[in-house]
Amino acid sequence: MKDFLTIKKKYGMFRVWMDLGIVVILMLILRGAAALYISLLLIPLEAASMLITVINCDEQWKWGKYAVALPVSKKQIVGSRYAFAAAAAAAGFCLALLVNTVTYFCFPSYRFGFYLFLSAVSFCVVLLFQSFILPSNYLLGVNAGFAVMFILIIILIGLGLWSRLTGNAVMGFVVNHFDLSMVVGFAGVIFLFAASYGVSTVFFERKYA
Repeated sequence: MKDFLTIKKKYGMFRVWMDLGIVVILMLILRGAAALYISLLLIPLEAASMLITVINCDEQWKWGKYAVALPVSKKQIVGSRYAFAAAAAAAGFCLALLVNTVTYFCFPSYRFGFYLFLSAVSFCVVLLFQSFILPSNYLLGVNAGFAVMFILIIILIGLGLWSRLTGNAVMGFVVNHFDLSMVVGFAGVIFLFAASYGVSTVFFERKYA
């Protein structure tokens, strides 16, 4: 609840309308291609930005020192942050699904199944970002989390450029091995997110031992 109230206070309705405006502008300019940029770049970036905002506020407010004095365990404190991160990823999935559904009806370049798959990939990318940002924050602070987010964005853009230069070889592999790619990709990200929670708990417990 604290994290959601922090986001509500820091973002407000202006940020919501601004994000919606960006989505609409991208769809009007890029048309069918907008779904890719929104799902794989804008939504992960926004979710990571929200997480960094909450982390930054925690450091400013010395939340960690107060939280450990509450009648809850350190695992529960870290778990609440991961619950917020998972909720942000779920919200991103819903937005990606909405955008992709509108794209399918307005600019139908692919079958609807592809847009469903794209929404699921967006969800996994958000969890992937969070899985690296959170442990780095608990180990080295908010600046480390921001640096990791920046590095991940560069890697994501680089993978996109590399895929285009190689004739979308990655997408071709996914299409030819769709079921395997879905199962391995989703299970791998979930496992990484769970492992990230364990590592973050260890770092937090050491920090406030």
